[in-house]
Amino acid sequence: MKTLLSSSIKFALFSGALASLTPQHVFAQQAEINISIQPLGQALNQLSQQTGTVIIAPSRLVSDKQAVAAIGKLTVIEAVDQLLLDSGLIAQEQPSGAIIIKKADLSPASPNKRAANYQAPMDEIVVTGLKRESSLQDTPVAISVLGGDELKAQGVTDFTDLIDSLSGISINSAFGGPENSFITIRGIGGADDYKPNGNPSVALHVDGIYQTSNAYLSMPLFDLERIEVLKGPQGTLYGRNTTAGTINAITRAPGDTLNGYADIEYGSYDFVSGSAAVGGPVSDNLGVRVAVLMKQGGGFMDGKGAGDFAGFVPEGTEGIIPAVTDPGERDGFGDADLFAFRGTAEYEFDNITSLTLHYFVSQNRGDTRQYDRIAFDDDTSALNAGENDNPYEFYASEYYSHEIDVSGFSGDFSRQLDKDLNLDVLFALQSSDRNVSGNGDGTSFPRYQYNFDDSLNQTSLEIRLSDSTGGQFDWIAGAFFINDSVDFTSNWTSYAVLSQYSSPYNQRRNSVATFGNLDWNVSNDLVLSAGLRYTKDSAKFRGENIDADPWGLSIFEDTFNTDANFSWDRQFDDSNVSGKLAVQYFVNNNFNVFASVSTAYRGGGFDGTSIFSEEETQPFESEEVFAYEAGARYVNDTVNFTLDVFSYDFEELQATARLSNDTNGRTNVGKATVRGAEASLAVTLFEQDSHRVTFNTAGTYLDTEITEFNSNRVNDVISTIGDPLPGSPKWSQTAALNYETSFANNTQLNARLNYSYHGEESNRLNAGDGNTTPSYSLLGLRVDVTLNNGLNLYAYGRNITDEVYFLELNSGSRLVGAPATYGGGISYAF
Repeated sequence: MKTLLSSSIKFALFSGALASLTPQHVFAQQAEINISIQPLGQALNQLSQQTGTVIIAPSRLVSDKQAVAAIGKLTVIEAVDQLLLDSGLIAQEQPSGAIIIKKADLSPASPNKRAANYQAPMDEIVVTGLKRESSLQDTPVAISVLGGDELKAQGVTDFTDLIDSLSGISINSAFGGPENSFITIRGIGGADDYKPNGNPSVALHVDGIYQTSNAYLSMPLFDLERIEVLKGPQGTLYGRNTTAGTINAITRAPGDTLNGYADIEYGSYDFVSGSAAVGGPVSDNLGVRVAVLMKQGGGFMDGKGAGDFAGFVPEGTEGIIPAVTDPGERDGFGDADLFAFRGTAEYEFDNITSLTLHYFVSQNRGDTRQYDRIAFDDDTSALNAGENDNPYEFYASEYYSHEIDVSGFSGDFSRQLDKDLNLDVLFALQSSDRNVSGNGDGTSFPRYQYNFDDSLNQTSLEIRLSDSTGGQFDWIAGAFFINDSVDFTSNWTSYAVLSQYSSPYNQRRNSVATFGNLDWNVSNDLVLSAGLRYTKDSAKFRGENIDADPWGLSIFEDTFNTDANFSWDRQFDDSNVSGKLAVQYFVNNNFNVFASVSTAYRGGGFDGTSIFSEEETQPFESEEVFAYEAGARYVNDTVNFTLDVFSYDFEELQATARLSNDTNGRTNVGKATVRGAEASLAVTLFEQDSHRVTFNTAGTYLDTEITEFNSNRVNDVISTIGDPLPGSPKWSQTAALNYETSFANNTQLNARLNYSYHGEESNRLNAGDGNTTPSYSLLGLRVDVTLNNGLNLYAYGRNITDEVYFLELNSGSRLVGAPATYGGGISYAF
């Protein structure tokens, strides 16, 4: 099955690897242990069965070793340590309570002083992407993992930062910055709706809790254990809105001993960041952790005021419409202003029952990043306020900041009902309030100046049962319920329409699902899997269109070819069955292959953009995908290699297109295909005495095509069929060269040179040259010096070649990426 141990050992030893996420912190409690001298794998299997503890032991490490006897009243950790005596292996406890067996020789650094750039072998990395614990090597899906230290080293503080940390991921910033953005994985999701009531293609999770809206993309991520990215459709275990994949951020647990850290950082453009956390037991049964994050400054844009439009009013409206104001110049625009707090409590009722609670709150008052425009001499638009060719300078009639508040409460109740039956209950309450303004044309002329005000609330409940016997069959079954509400108002001031108008609406949505997955361990080397999920969705959508016409000059109806001042009350109901069939074959201890066929869907619903016509209030159907995937995993002491190939066929593709009144609206536009391949390699290039050099890289190749497109514009149909999907660069890659060494006083030196490449991509369907961002490459460097007392000094540079690159082009307006930035800091961990 997962090792080349004898079959009686194999099925039982990896029962832990196939268990649900039930924490089983029984390490401090002693039990009568009676395990004789025998093969190590068999002994660990016996201990796992006696105590109900998840033990993950890579077969390449234990298959040729003999265990020392463990007899007497011992804790689980004491028993494992006894079994491993003189084996060259160690046992490490995971935050969930699992134990993973690793090599003891971790020179040049000790296990507790590992560098952020250290890449553990795949079979020593525990993941929970399939809602059960398994080693990364044995997980038969495409999954990328970034550990907490690596996330910190790469500056990842929200979901959108993953774009330059992992291949195959893109972001579309529809109106500038992460507060109005959406993520694509493997070219899927680039036509998503950025508004809060939409159905994103990528399912975001924090500690297993589904985030219903793209509004949570800007949620701060900190004090993380790891982030897991499952690439490709995940319709069976995760349900709706997973046609591109899922991203799960897993926060750090309190821990069994007192632990924590404090970090302060200063960087270019007066960027200041501070974070701290402390956790540990406060009694025999209760563990607590608190963590905080603060960010200030870092704005690299320079505002030049209103430019040529200062004092402008449309011709013939003097004295009626207010003139464009000039806010003056402002350097360093784009500053962060963020504070976030998380508290975690973990209570163990007994050795088989636990409850983990999380409370989270954040407040974001930073500047809203703005577009600039191309140089005046190159711009054909009358909107240009006198731009030069410097992309870090922009013109505006107002310098916008945003207000984003997120808070939530979640919990995970776990109980081992029987030796072969676990119960896991996840529940959450969460809310977000946002107020964001801007001008998407990159100009001081208020052609379409917007203010978006939204309030979101969601409640969710998931109940799972799982059989973790590790016998011939392993299964997981559950039910899921989520309810979310969105109250949204888009307010517009338009000198093109000569009016101020708005679209207040509310949406109430419910989703209920049941699901199950079965693994059949046909033999020691062959596993067949099947999963099924049924989902029922319902949404109600109410609102109105209001043309306030404060100046008595409105040409709203002529501009949008519609009647103004109307209301609507719509309902959408749908159901879906998604399934998956998979096979996995273990060629030997180091190498396995797998293949799968599956379906997934993105829920139908309603347009979240500003509503200008009644046609835009009509619901659109669910988007469906049929997916084929195959992969291979190889690992040994020096090399980790993965290869995945995939093929996706989409029907009822959701996107924004021209409706009958020639306005833009969300609808089902046709069909598309995605073909591609992905590979990763991690290798130890050199290791001798106190020196180690490692290299890791990952790349994604995409071939996407729109094969059918429906629009009321014939030219759009002709120009779009055959185009690639938005957000689907043909090639993307990341790479890192790592060096670590230690000195006589146990001081550690760690250096990392990292590279990322992002290919050319468009940001919309029927995109022209003005909507296609060129490819770009980024180079970064980080050096850490860690003293033996836990003090760490670090310095970094990002985009050190100072490459000018763009996250989005929208005709003449553009959103530029960060220039070269440098910084450093000091941290202390205990």
